[in-house]
Amino acid sequence: MILSVTLNPCVDYAAFCNGIVLGEVNRVTRTETDAGGKGVNLSRVVRELDVPTVATGWLGGEAGEFVANVLAHQGVSADFVPIAGETRVNFSVEDGTGRPPTQFNAPGPLIASDDLARLASKLQAIAPGHRYAAIGGSAPPGVPDDVFAHLVGLLKSAGCYVALDADGKRMALGLGANPHLIKPNTSEAEGLLGRAIEGLDEHCRAAIELAALGAESVLLSMGKDGAVLYRPHGMWHATPPKVEVRSTIGSGDSLLGGYLAGLSKGMDDGEALRLGTACGAATATTDGSQIARREVIESLLGQVVVRPL
Repeated sequence: MILSVTLNPCVDYAAFCNGIVLGEVNRVTRTETDAGGKGVNLSRVVRELDVPTVATGWLGGEAGEFVANVLAHQGVSADFVPIAGETRVNFSVEDGTGRPPTQFNAPGPLIASDDLARLASKLQAIAPGHRYAAIGGSAPPGVPDDVFAHLVGLLKSAGCYVALDADGKRMALGLGANPHLIKPNTSEAEGLLGRAIEGLDEHCRAAIELAALGAESVLLSMGKDGAVLYRPHGMWHATPPKVEVRSTIGSGDSLLGGYLAGLSKGMDDGEALRLGTACGAATATTDGSQIARREVIESLLGQVVVRPL
C-alpha cells in the first residue's frame, strides 16, 4: 500500500479560451474543476493501477470536501486532518495555442501549530501499514521550512520507503533527513545544485550529485526527454513515447506514482521506471489538471524505451 501526504492540496479550476488579450474581456469556451496537489495526483494515478493507496494531509471547508469527494469517487481512501481554514483553489488558463497553461496558485490556508501536531499524530497512527510513502509539494502559510525533514524522519521511523518531491529550501532541508528517493525536475535540480543542467550526460551527473546531498536514490524528470533514475546499484534512462501534449500539470506526480506502484507490484527498477514514464506521458495528453487513465497508460507502456546506463 502507498501513502501520500499532501500538505497543500487544492481544487484546480481550469479555463479554456481561444486566445487571451490582457486587459480585455476574454470569452471562456469551457471550464474544468478537479482535485489537485502532488500527493492527491499521485494517489489517483496509483489507484488507476489497482494499487491500494491512502491520501492524507490537511483539508478544510467546501473546497476540502470537494477534494475528498473526488478521491472517494476514484477509489482512493482519504484520511485527512480537518482544519479551520479553507483548502486553496488554483486557477489555470489554456489559451488554445498549444503552449503550457498559465497557472495561478494560491498560498493555501494558515496552518496552526496544533494542526501540524495532529498531522504528525495521524501519520504515526497510519504510516506503519504502508510500505511506501510519498510526500512533497508546496506548504501553506504557518508551516516551518523544515517540515519535510521532520515528516520524512517520522515516516522512515514507521518503516516506510519515503519519496520526497519538493523544491527550494524545504527540499534542501528535507534531504538532511535522508529520504530513500527524491524526484526533482530539471529546474528544481538546477536550483539545488546551483548550475544549469543540459543533456543526458549532465542529468546523469546531476542525479549522482543530488544523491550525495542525502538521498539514497534520485528520479530526475526531464520533461519530453524522459527521466533518469539513479540507484546505488545502477542507473537507467527512460525515453517517453511521442504524444500530443495538452497539459503537463500532474505529469511529474504521475511519473513518481507509477514508479512506486511498479515497485509495490514487485517490478525491477527498469520496469517500474517504464510504468512511471508511461503514466507521466498519459497525464500529459489530458486537459487541464486531469490525471492519466489506465487504458491510456497501458496503450503507451510498450512505447517507452528504458536502457541501463
